Amino acid sequence: MTDRRTAATETELLAAVVASVSDAVITTDEHAAITYMNVAAEQLFGVRADDVLGQSTIRTFVDAADQDRAREFSRRLYQGDTMPTDLHLRLRRADGTAFEGELNAFLVRDGDGTIMALAAIVRDVTARVAAEAESAALRAVVESASEGIIGIDQQGMVEFFSPSAERIYGYTADEVVGRSIRMLVAEHRLQFLPAISAQVRAGESVRRLSVGRRKDGSHLEIMISAGAMLDSTDTIRGYVITVLDISERRSTQRLLDLVVEHAPMVIAVKDRSGRYRLFNRVGAQSLGLDEQSIVGRTDAEVFDPEVAARFTAGDREVMESGETLTVQEDVEVPVGMRHFVTTKFPLLDAAGAVDGVGIVAADVTEIRQAESDRARLAALVQSAPDAIVAQDRDGRIATWNPGAETMFGLSAEEAIGRDLAELVVPTCERERFWADFAEVSNGRTLTKRCTRLRADGSVFPVRVSAAPVRMLDGAWSGTLSMVRDITELVAAEAELEARAAQLERSNADLERFAYAASHDLQEPLQSIKLSAGAVIDAAAERLDEDERELLAHIDTAASRLSGQIRGLLQIARVALGEAPSELVAVDVAVQDALDALRAAAHHAGAEIEVRRPLPDAVVPRAELALVLQNLIANGIKFCRPGVTPKIDVSGVIGDDALELRVADNGIGLGEADRARVFDLFERAEPSVPGTGLGLAGAQRMVERHGGTITAASAGPDQGSEFTVWLPLTR
Repeated sequence: MTDRRTAATETELLAAVVASVSDAVITTDEHAAITYMNVAAEQLFGVRADDVLGQSTIRTFVDAADQDRAREFSRRLYQGDTMPTDLHLRLRRADGTAFEGELNAFLVRDGDGTIMALAAIVRDVTARVAAEAESAALRAVVESASEGIIGIDQQGMVEFFSPSAERIYGYTADEVVGRSIRMLVAEHRLQFLPAISAQVRAGESVRRLSVGRRKDGSHLEIMISAGAMLDSTDTIRGYVITVLDISERRSTQRLLDLVVEHAPMVIAVKDRSGRYRLFNRVGAQSLGLDEQSIVGRTDAEVFDPEVAARFTAGDREVMESGETLTVQEDVEVPVGMRHFVTTKFPLLDAAGAVDGVGIVAADVTEIRQAESDRARLAALVQSAPDAIVAQDRDGRIATWNPGAETMFGLSAEEAIGRDLAELVVPTCERERFWADFAEVSNGRTLTKRCTRLRADGSVFPVRVSAAPVRMLDGAWSGTLSMVRDITELVAAEAELEARAAQLERSNADLERFAYAASHDLQEPLQSIKLSAGAVIDAAAERLDEDERELLAHIDTAASRLSGQIRGLLQIARVALGEAPSELVAVDVAVQDALDALRAAAHHAGAEIEVRRPLPDAVVPRAELALVLQNLIANGIKFCRPGVTPKIDVSGVIGDDALELRVADNGIGLGEADRARVFDLFERAEPSVPGTGLGLAGAQRMVERHGGTITAASAGPDQGSEFTVWLPLTR
């Protein structure tokens, strides 16, 4: 019984406390219906609890704009989501007035943890929100101001340091607040601080130029404004200083002074009496004068009378009319005759009255010279026998010189403004023309042969050189083409080609004759050889020694001549393109050469080494086998006495080419031999049997396939190395 009384007593006590607190307290069920309001809540909303019990808290007390947000908050709170302790809503009283409300909402649970209600403590924070908004606005103004704002107390200690002040001085507020303002003042300006303080205490506002000191020790030029900082009783409690960084402004002024001083033109200022108050240095130098000798003087004291009178008349016209005057002037000065475009304009005082004359004069002497050069260039274009044609961006004719008129049979009036392609380019070439036009517009210069069309419809060959035309800023504005009629040149080339073809036919006839003669000479030579041999065999016993030696000599000479004829026959076959061209692997052609020389190599005791694997490429079998056979045979034949012939065969793939090397340890080649070893009937060593046609034939075989053979040697008895280069067969 006692526990029940105690619980009842506590409940009554809690109810009394809730009813008596100064903050409004409202409870609702899970549907947001009002179940309780204390007296403070009734007073806050202007209602009696009994009149609103059971009504929706949200619809009754929450402004329409915030009702969805209030429902979402209530739903999530009942779901157990963690929510902010303070919720700001726009609330509404019974009389319709609205106010800013702050709600501290929480769930009320029984001893078992079951949710009994949702309770909210509600406060009217309209005044606080307004104050916070005003404070935020003031802070935003202070923080966004370009001027730094610094608050100091009467002892000169910093109390406030705005973000702009941080930017200007490089210090953070924490580094400055509580320290003396002296740390922000350049050393040579500290002496002025007492005077500024005295002026502010006397109720004066101070505005003056000064020099500040940044955190990094550098100085900056500033404009400061200082005033008193008053408390609520209008008593001075310190000072407020605004700081404007004018370093950039002063720097800009100094830069402007430098621009005026060094501008490549005359910049001057005269007062009403015609005396120079300013004359820039570079402008004076362009006249061959010293600016110090001009400032303070009049035109009559600086220039000759005629020039001075002309200048003074222009000044008077500007001051009387109040209008700007631009004239072209020729001035004879110590450096010679100079040409100027001069602009004079009135200078006004604070009242708007003309107080002097400003002068800007551009020296256009070089421009005049350029104009003269351009006129000479135009005359050259006009007199050129070639057609010189300019096109705009769209391919339309912009200029058409007399050479173009003569070449195409069209006057400038008939051509300018028309499409060049439609006017003079044959239909079959127009697609190529526009492709070339696009290339030139992209910055490329082209020179090519093509054909063009005359006004009478005739087509003729030309050589066209086209280049882009660019403005001074580099922007493309069109193309310039020079067109030359090459009708006579083409005819001469055709004649030359005909003669070359005739010569080629003659050479082919000679090759065929050599082939036929070589072939036909074989039979009588063979008959001579056989006859000489038959005589030796049949009458050997009846012939004396001299007769047998003579017949043997005839046999040897016939054999040698037969070998030379076979060599010529082989060369003729190569020249006539009659050799077979079966394509095989490199290894196959090398092996063919080795097989053909097997007996010769064995007889000479030669050592032949092939460095395998050989390159993976295909080659013309018969030709390359014959070439390698000839090179390897030379290594066997031209050996040094008493030295075993050694031949090394290797190969590599180079830049899109096959390189085969045949090196030997033979008698080598002298410098003269290397120069003539590939000539017909030439041999490195006459005492060694041979026809002198092997290397010549090999070279022609390789050249027929677009390759070359080279010979190298360190000198006599140093061996030789032959390199065969052949383009790769795809």
